[in-house]
Amino acid sequence: MSDKNKPFPFHDIDVEHLYALLNQNSDWVWEVDAQGRYTWASEVVTSLLGYPPEAVIGKTPFDFMPPAEAERVGKAFLEIVQEKRAFSGLVNRNRRADGRIVVLETSGIPLFDKNGELRGYRGVDRNISTLGERVLQLETIYDTTPVALCMIDRQGRLVMSNKAMSHLLNNDASGVTESHLSQLMPDFWHLFEEDFALADMDESIPGREIIWHDRFYDTHSVAVADASSNVVGLSITWVDITERRQAEQKLAGANLVLQRHAQHDHLTGLFNRRYMDECLLTEVSRSYQSHLPLSICLVDIDFFKLYNDSQGHQAGDECLQRVAKALVSSLEHPDDNVSRYGGEEFLVILPDTDSATALKVADRLRGQINQLKLPHLASPMGFLTISVGVATMDCQSLAVEERPQHMIASALINKADTALYAAKRQGRNQVVAAGRVTES
Repeated sequence: MSDKNKPFPFHDIDVEHLYALLNQNSDWVWEVDAQGRYTWASEVVTSLLGYPPEAVIGKTPFDFMPPAEAERVGKAFLEIVQEKRAFSGLVNRNRRADGRIVVLETSGIPLFDKNGELRGYRGVDRNISTLGERVLQLETIYDTTPVALCMIDRQGRLVMSNKAMSHLLNNDASGVTESHLSQLMPDFWHLFEEDFALADMDESIPGREIIWHDRFYDTHSVAVADASSNVVGLSITWVDITERRQAEQKLAGANLVLQRHAQHDHLTGLFNRRYMDECLLTEVSRSYQSHLPLSICLVDIDFFKLYNDSQGHQAGDECLQRVAKALVSSLEHPDDNVSRYGGEEFLVILPDTDSATALKVADRLRGQINQLKLPHLASPMGFLTISVGVATMDCQSLAVEERPQHMIASALINKADTALYAAKRQGRNQVVAAGRVTES
C-alpha cells in the first residue's frame, strides 16, 4: 500500500500490522473530506460494495446509493455536517457493483484542521443487511404512517419526526430554522416538561388533548431511556381527532335540541308539564333548605272551548301563544317560571314568594290578559279573560321527613286547582287564594 493511501502519519508502530487490522476487519474504515468525497478507504470496501478502494476515492457515499436513498441520507448527513458533530447508527442502502443491495450502518467523527475548520470525517461502515432491511422497513412505516409521530430530547429538540408530524408543524414552522418543539409550540412546552417530570419519577404519563391551529389532537407521550435507564427523551403520538370532536359537537347540539323539545311546549315555547313537575319538586326541596315560602298560580283561560268553537282552532292556537307571551312578560323575578300545564291551563311557579305577594302577581297576570282586549263574543265579558288559583307552601309548618316531597308538591297543585275552580264559580276573571298547604 502506498503512503498516499495511508490515513494517518505513523511513528514507531507496526504499520503493516495496523493496516492488516484495518483491511482484514469486518468493518469498512474510511475518510471523507468536507464535501463528503472519499479520501481513503480500507480494502473491506471490496467485500461490502464490490469495488476496490481506488474505485471509490473521489466519490461520495451517495454515488453508491439508489437515488431516493441518496436524497434521504444526504439530507441527514447535511444536518450532521452543519452541526459538525459525531454520528452513529445512520442506516442506509447501497447498490453493489453486481447490482445487489447491501444495507450498511454508518458511524463517524469529525476531523478538524489546526484552525478548527472542519476538514472531513473518519468513520466505519458495518454490514447489517439482514437486520438493516427490517430497520429500514420500520423507518418507512414510521415515516409514512398517517399518525403524526416524533421523538424529542429533554431540551425539546426534534430528534425524529415523520411526514405527518412535519405536515402538522408546517402550519407554523415557516421561517423557523431550528426544529425544537419548545420553540415551535411554546404554549404547550410546559406540558411536555411535566411529562418528563413524571417519567423521571417512573410514573405513568397520561394522555391529553391539544388544540393546535383549530385541529384537535389526542397526544400520548412515552418515556425513552438510555442504557443506564436515564430518561433522555419522549416519543409522542399525535392522533388527529378533529372530525370526531366535530361529530360530537354536532351530536351535543342535536341532543340540546331534543332536550329542548322534551322540555318545551311546541306551540307556545313555554316549559311543558313534565318539566315543570320536576321543577316544582326542585323548588319544594329548595324551599325546605332555605326556609322560605313557595307559591304557585294555576291559570285557566275562561270559556276557551267556546273560543275555539266560534273562531276556529288556528285562532285558538294564536290565542294560546298571545296569552303565554303576556304571562311571561308579567313576571318580574328571574327565578319565576311559567309553563303550559295542559290545554288552556298554565302553571306559574314563584319561588321565595309568600301568599300576599303571590296574590299581587296573580292579579297582575289577570290584568295583563285583560289589557290584550282579545274579542271573545262567546264570553259574557265580550273579551278574553283568565281565572287564577293561588296556593302557598309554608315550609316551617311542614315536616319533610313525614311526607315525601312529591306528595307535598301534589298537594300544592291540588290547593291551587281548588282555588281556581272557586274563582270560576265566583264568575271567572277572578283571583282566589287557597289556604296554606300544611300537614292536615
